[in-house]
Amino acid sequence: MTTDQKEIAKYLLKLKHDQFSQRLNSAYGLPKSQVDPVIARIGFDGQENRLGWSPANLQWIFDNYHTLESLLKDAEFIRRNFLYVVFCGMGGSGLSVQLVKDTVGQKKARIYSLRTTDPKAIKEILDEISSREGSLKEALLKTLVIAVSKSGTTIETVYHKKYFEELYKKLEIEVKEHLWVVTDKGSPMDTGDYPQRQIQLNGRSDIGGRWTSPATGVFLLPLAILAPKKLKPVLEKAKLMNRERYIKKDIFLKFGAFLYYWAVYHKKDKLTMFMPKELKDIPMWAEQLFEESLGKAGKGVSLFYGEKLSVKKLKPAELNDRVFFRIKLAGKKPEAKLWSYLSGHKYPVFEINAGSINSIGGILLGLQRAVAVVGYLWDICFVDQPAVEGYKKATKEVMAQPGEVNAPARWGWAGYKKIKLYYGPLIEAGIISEDELKGETRALKVNRFEDAPAVYAAILSLLLRKTRLEAVELTSYGRMTKGFKDILEQARYNLFTQGLKIPAKLGEGPDKNHSYHQNIEAGKDMWFSTYFMAAVLEQPKELEFDGRLLKAQAIGTVQSLINKKRRVVLVELEGTIKDAEDDVRDFFSQVFKVLKRQIFHG
Repeated sequence: MTTDQKEIAKYLLKLKHDQFSQRLNSAYGLPKSQVDPVIARIGFDGQENRLGWSPANLQWIFDNYHTLESLLKDAEFIRRNFLYVVFCGMGGSGLSVQLVKDTVGQKKARIYSLRTTDPKAIKEILDEISSREGSLKEALLKTLVIAVSKSGTTIETVYHKKYFEELYKKLEIEVKEHLWVVTDKGSPMDTGDYPQRQIQLNGRSDIGGRWTSPATGVFLLPLAILAPKKLKPVLEKAKLMNRERYIKKDIFLKFGAFLYYWAVYHKKDKLTMFMPKELKDIPMWAEQLFEESLGKAGKGVSLFYGEKLSVKKLKPAELNDRVFFRIKLAGKKPEAKLWSYLSGHKYPVFEINAGSINSIGGILLGLQRAVAVVGYLWDICFVDQPAVEGYKKATKEVMAQPGEVNAPARWGWAGYKKIKLYYGPLIEAGIISEDELKGETRALKVNRFEDAPAVYAAILSLLLRKTRLEAVELTSYGRMTKGFKDILEQARYNLFTQGLKIPAKLGEGPDKNHSYHQNIEAGKDMWFSTYFMAAVLEQPKELEFDGRLLKAQAIGTVQSLINKKRRVVLVELEGTIKDAEDDVRDFFSQVFKVLKRQIFHG
């Protein structure tokens, strides 16, 4: 046993000595006054118990199996009466649906997960179902819209619900027959206007959004629609994989101790996940779980996936700030060659053998327990998300302004073809000064301060030298075309993963706001964010969706990061995202040329 393994074992002994699992489960359903003070501090959002997701909840379901029978009846009704189901939900309410859909596949019923305020996403759904049925009206007669919001106030879901109400009315279709609401009892959506289902099978409201899988309707309803025979096996496997047992054999508690040890004592706080294709959406789902739960007070574990990593492009183990995690499934070993190298060269690695696809629920619950372990050892409240309120407030302020939504005139910018790079947020946040930026362009031997690629290269050069830059996010506020995503993927690889050997995320807003924004804004101050916003949004033909909201969310998120002194720039694209593909490709090509000459040293 290595020294590191011995240290991790000590934390497992601490968890055993502290009876962590028992104390966590014993808090199930209790008020704060009756809960162990430590567990109450890390597992309550204010006075609200948020530990309803614990393994104790699975036991309740098995003890009250009629609740599953009711859910199965709902799913059967949906399969019998509808061909298409559109789930409108953000964060865990949307990611869980996407995860189920991609894991078990689609047969007769087709499920869509609407997780953006980009009108193009609605257009894509409507175009697809219309082409299948011959007309939009015929398609919508076979469609059920399910609006999911725990609070009943999620702005994206509220807008989606209103849109479909108006669309059905315009086409003279009875809305009540085609719209369900899934929310907590007493929320603003709990009006009785539509068929309603509660998120939790036990009728309570003590499970936060990112904790709703695998034992709430958010996960179980789409599973029951697509694969009803898997419902019970998935839950039984989840119970088996997460039962209280001999602590040294509890793989998820061990994983939590592993993450805590490497993050705290070796500053290796970047979790890199490898998955078999059958479980490819787990990192997307887990990203919110880890980063929104643990990204607090300058702490956190950041999750990365989908990068092109190779043996030759990794930092040596002693200089590397990543830990690596993979799941094996029925003998399938993702990234086998790379994993063998990592294991043989003293990189921190952790592996779980899932056995079969029925393990999906057990994995999700297990990862939640691992996060709870890190929260406990690090003394982090892992169930709240205070930083999320910052961008929501800023978005509302932008939306309250009359007329078109535009970036503030005070933000300085540089142009390139049909691109505006707003560097002003960095100056407003006090990260760099305009004089420093001008000086850096000269130092890079690029004397064109008005040229956006030169300015972006200078920004990266300054941030690398002046600040603790350890990770990057490239986020598109709007649905990415395949071409646009490929361009950002290449930029991620050339500039960051390969060039600077910095982990990089690729995401879409506002979905990311409900996923990893908490960590960007309030976790470890190590990020540089680049946001892309198109001036023109593609709209559905039959009824337009309010495109101001998406732009307001992009600008509001930038302003929220400015307020917290975080590194962020906004790239505004003239026209649509599709229109901007060539210009963005050229933009990054020019950035790379400058940095290759001066930083990458050829």
